[in-house]
Amino acid sequence: MIQTDLYSFGYKKGNLVPWCKKCTKKLFYKDGKTDYGQQLYKCKNCGFRFVWCSDLPNRRFFSNVIDFAIDIYTTTGIGLRTLARKMLNFFGIRISGEGIRQWVLAGKQELFVDNNVDNLQTWCVDETYIKIKGVGHWLWIVYCVETRQILAWHISEGRFFKDAKLVLEKAKQVAGGIPEKIITDGLYQYDAAIKKVMFWRLHERKAKHVKDSGIGKNSPVERVNREVKRRIKWFSTFQCIDGAKAFFALFFHFFNLRTAQARVNTG
Repeated sequence: MIQTDLYSFGYKKGNLVPWCKKCTKKLFYKDGKTDYGQQLYKCKNCGFRFVWCSDLPNRRFFSNVIDFAIDIYTTTGIGLRTLARKMLNFFGIRISGEGIRQWVLAGKQELFVDNNVDNLQTWCVDETYIKIKGVGHWLWIVYCVETRQILAWHISEGRFFKDAKLVLEKAKQVAGGIPEKIITDGLYQYDAAIKKVMFWRLHERKAKHVKDSGIGKNSPVERVNREVKRRIKWFSTFQCIDGAKAFFALFFHFFNLRTAQARVNTG
C-alpha cells in the first residue's frame, strides 16, 4: 500500500510499535488517553507514561514532518505564518509559526558536501550584504564551480582580513586541499588571505588567484548570492545572529543536497 501522508516514515499499525521515550524499551501497555484524545502508554520497565506521536524525543511530530517544513521554509519565499497555515490546510497539522521557527533553530545541520567528487579545481569567493537586527553584516561564500557546491560560509560584521582567512580555511578543511584557481572580486583582503591560507611556498603547488567582477568569471557565486537575496527578501532583517546562522546552515545544507541529487539524476 502506498502511503501519501507526511506521517509515512514507515510506521504501520501493528508493524512498528512505539518505544519508551525514557528507557527506549518496547515493554509497555495502554494507560488511558490525554484530554485531547491521544493514546497514553506506560512503560513496564521504568513506569514512564508517554504519548506515541513522534520518532524523535520530546517532539509531537514525526521527523519527516519537521524536515518537510524546514526544507520548504529555507528554500522558498514562504513566511512562517503562511507555512503554518498551509501545513494545517493541506495536511491537518496544527503548528504555529513560532513552532516552525523553533524547528529551524533546533534543526541546524552541518553543511553537506559530497567529497566523492573533485572540489579542488576552481573556487569562487564572494561576500553579500545581509541585515541582522537592522545592522549590516556580511555573508561570505566559497563556491566550487565544477561541483556546484558551497564549500564554506561565514557571517561577519565587517569585511576584514580575518574573515576572508576564516572562510578560506573552512573551505580548505572541507575540500581536503587547495584548488587550482580561486576567483574573487577586487576586495583587497583576499590577496593576503589567499597567500596566508593556500600555502604560497616554492615547493608546493600554488592556488592561482584571479580577480574579476560579478558579471565575469565570478558570476557563478553571484548567482548563489542572488538566490540568497531572493529567499531572504521576504523578511527585511534577521532577529539575531544565532537565527541567521541556523537559517543559512540549513539553506546551504539543502542547496548542496539538491545539487548532489541533480548530478545523480543526470548521470
